[in-house]
Amino acid sequence: MKNKLLFKIILIALFAALAFVGTCIHIPLPTGGMIHLGNFVVIISALLCGGLVGGLAGGIGCGLYDLFIYSSVDGFFKYLILKFIMGLVVGYGFRIFYRKRDSFKAPLFLSILGALVIIFTTLVIILFNVDMITIKYDNPTGYIILVSIIAYIVGILLIIAAVFSIKLKQVHRIALVAIAISVVVNLVLEFITKILLSMLIDSLEFKAALVKGFSTMPSVILTGTLSIILGTLIFMPLYKATRRINYFDDLNIEEENEELTEL
Repeated sequence: MKNKLLFKIILIALFAALAFVGTCIHIPLPTGGMIHLGNFVVIISALLCGGLVGGLAGGIGCGLYDLFIYSSVDGFFKYLILKFIMGLVVGYGFRIFYRKRDSFKAPLFLSILGALVIIFTTLVIILFNVDMITIKYDNPTGYIILVSIIAYIVGILLIIAAVFSIKLKQVHRIALVAIAISVVVNLVLEFITKILLSMLIDSLEFKAALVKGFSTMPSVILTGTLSIILGTLIFMPLYKATRRINYFDDLNIEEENEELTEL
């Protein structure tokens, strides 16, 4: 029991360091946000080792980035909570769906997520057109068009994935759904907490806080898109490479996955 606890602490520390480094690897955006790999580390650690390990590692790693780089104490606690929730959602969600894989309806989940992404993106465009969203950039219209196109593509791809998911191996469908759900949950929570913190800490009025919340969404959408793509593609190769040293492998995917064939 002590060895298992020690191993879990080591894993949390390792993935927290990777989440910190992953967040450091980023592309700044004109809105002030950035595309980074921190969320990808949260997702992979949660898929491999469970929601608790992934959530704690992601929360600590991403939180420390805000604390050390921006000296933001509120940012530390914000990301400690948000990434912890993200890790819990993808880690436990994947395991729940996988254990109920015989009755799991991946197309339905993917369709709903795709529709939510499209609806949210449309709302951003509407608010931008009525000047409720302001973007500090030389060509804000071109920027919002570019981000919206990418977001629409993500939504459409999720719906297309729902239609053709029957051709994917079952474990890939389940991983894709779990990752997509965690990304959508993170997007919603980022938006809500941005508004609340802007009102409580920056003393902004609700409308101004709403504008600030929407203005940071492009970076969250793009980072989420990257996390979905990388997480779905890389999870199984990493799982197979590390399963013999992973004391928290509770799913035995490799043997069962060999029996799954493309239809």
